[in-house]
Amino acid sequence: MTLFDVVQADEVVEAVLVIGNDVDWIDECQFMLHSFGFPSFAAQSSAEAFAKIDNRSISTLIIDQNLPGLDGISLAEDLAARTADEGRELRFILVAEHATLDLVVAAVRASVVDILQKPITRDDLRNALLRVRGIKPESSTRKALASQLTTLSLEIQRLSNLMDEALPSFGKAAPAAEPAASDETVSAEFVRDMLRKEAKRRALLDGRLFGDCTWSVLLDLLAAKLDGREVSVSSACIASGAPTTTALRLINRLVGDRILERLPDAHDRRRDFLRLSPDVEASLLAYLADLRKN
Repeated sequence: MTLFDVVQADEVVEAVLVIGNDVDWIDECQFMLHSFGFPSFAAQSSAEAFAKIDNRSISTLIIDQNLPGLDGISLAEDLAARTADEGRELRFILVAEHATLDLVVAAVRASVVDILQKPITRDDLRNALLRVRGIKPESSTRKALASQLTTLSLEIQRLSNLMDEALPSFGKAAPAAEPAASDETVSAEFVRDMLRKEAKRRALLDGRLFGDCTWSVLLDLLAAKLDGREVSVSSACIASGAPTTTALRLINRLVGDRILERLPDAHDRRRDFLRLSPDVEASLLAYLADLRKN
């Protein structure tokens, strides 16, 4: 039985927009969609996607995460924001090489319904479309789910840290960082106290006054160095207090500016660790030492 057989005869079959820069991949997706009975359109760039989304018959989008210039999740967020002003609510299926924790958290926050790993099969796409059709457009429910997933991710990270402290022989897959040889007046607890104060400051008036998350990322990484533990990219995103996609852009910029160093996990290729660059770490420690003395 085809997916078209599942759709009731009196229902309007909504169109699907396939977005990616691989022409062969787009053609394959459209061929499968046609066999399921779904009309489809294609876009090979974010600009083309914005132009075609004006077609109000389009309700579902299949987006390749690996888009040039603008990643799939960021594009989904921008398209959702644009159509929300028109009273439309789009449903997104994301296609990626690997469904990492970072990607899943960011996808849920962007109201992505499903994530498929390449190469996708007919059954993969068919089941994803069935799940999409079964979801009612209730943004409040999706926002609540995103909030719950963020909380769950934070708890997972906390549990991971506790396990590492209780069972050091089973520590992180990457070698533990050496504790920083810093001024004795700067301790990990002092840095964590600053982090707590920063979180309270950032929460004032729902974050409308103080929205800079760079300082939180730097403090979190410094506290980790003083504790002698590693910090994953996902953990740094949580510590920033910003939406995952925003935090990832910030981290990429800090790495590009050589403020942070990004180190791949030798045992888990899906995970990277972050550290302060030596010069930034030394400057930060000197500043905090002086701050504490005063």
